[in-house]
Amino acid sequence: MLLQFLAIPIITRKYGIEVFGQIVLSTSFAVFIAGITNYGTHQTAIKEVATNKNNPNFLSELFFRILYFRTIASASIIPGILIMCWLHPVGSIFMWLSILPVVLAEIFNPLYFLIGYEKIGWISWGNSIAKLLSLLLLVFVPIAANFTPIINLMMGMPVLIYYVILCFFIFQKQKLIYSKPTFNSLLHLGKENFYIMFNGVAVSLQQSIFLFVIVSFVSAQTLGAYAIIDKLLSACRQLVSSFSSAVYPKAARLYEDSPLFWTNFKNKIQKGYAVVFGLAGLIIIVFAPQIVWILTGNSHLQNSGSQTILFVRYFAFAPMLLALNANNVLSLLLQKNYKSLFYISILILAVTAGLSFVLVKGFSPEALGWYPLLIETACLFIYSIFIRKKTK
Repeated sequence: MLLQFLAIPIITRKYGIEVFGQIVLSTSFAVFIAGITNYGTHQTAIKEVATNKNNPNFLSELFFRILYFRTIASASIIPGILIMCWLHPVGSIFMWLSILPVVLAEIFNPLYFLIGYEKIGWISWGNSIAKLLSLLLLVFVPIAANFTPIINLMMGMPVLIYYVILCFFIFQKQKLIYSKPTFNSLLHLGKENFYIMFNGVAVSLQQSIFLFVIVSFVSAQTLGAYAIIDKLLSACRQLVSSFSSAVYPKAARLYEDSPLFWTNFKNKIQKGYAVVFGLAGLIIIVFAPQIVWILTGNSHLQNSGSQTILFVRYFAFAPMLLALNANNVLSLLLQKNYKSLFYISILILAVTAGLSFVLVKGFSPEALGWYPLLIETACLFIYSIFIRKKTK
């Protein structure tokens, strides 16, 4: 997450906040397609790995079933690119094609396996090195034209190469055996994970769809200013998601022993989230001008700087709401209550579409900065209703 933050000032200072807006737009699309490619396997497969550590035959079958299924699901990028070219004709097709490494990396992403095996250190250090390499490329490789496609490739290729290498390493280290999945096993995975995939895509869209909507109604400067808080929220989401994934094996064992054990553990985490992200929100509000200057080099005396400062202050407490909601998602996963996740996703998408329309059509561009806080509040409210309904 910290390395992602470092990429923001490098891009904005070298190429401008407008280029940064285009990069965030294209990478948001990449995350959306990657969510379809992953198809929820990064969540549901952790428990299977954690409970079958000493069964190499099962792990081999699971490893290749997920690899095959993700490869098939990644084909969704083809109609996706065509739709984005239609929605945003100003952007070149190369901008959308340049996100291919991000999607391909998700096919090979072994995070579920390593978390379930509790060997997360293998991927953490490698991820950091890959991200650092991307930053070095951004700093030292000169770009004269086609800024967005080339920057996207610089950010995506190191991770793709590392994940491919890591998959081969896991195959050798864990002594896995090649196992071609049957059609029925792939079909079963598609049916079983549909609800969780839809929920993951909805979570991605609750951020991305707003970007996809406003790109046709606002200036490049406003898009860039909003892209700053969108990127900050994405980094926070990644941090919280990583923490949730890291505690998933323990949560699964606690829930299996007694749901009450998980509830007590969850309450402790919630208190920690409230304190940490609450204090972070206060710091963001007070030091918003300094944060914006560090990230973009723009001050409050410039139009782009003042607008970005306003957006950052509006956004300040959105990460806290996001974090508080993470354990609600985890609870539904532990209960295997995938249908509730599906219904929640539909409600969130409806709220996202309605809120996007209202903010774009009914308010000035300055009001767009409220979107992250409003949508995260709505998500927390919707999830809380379903959790309370389940516990009654």
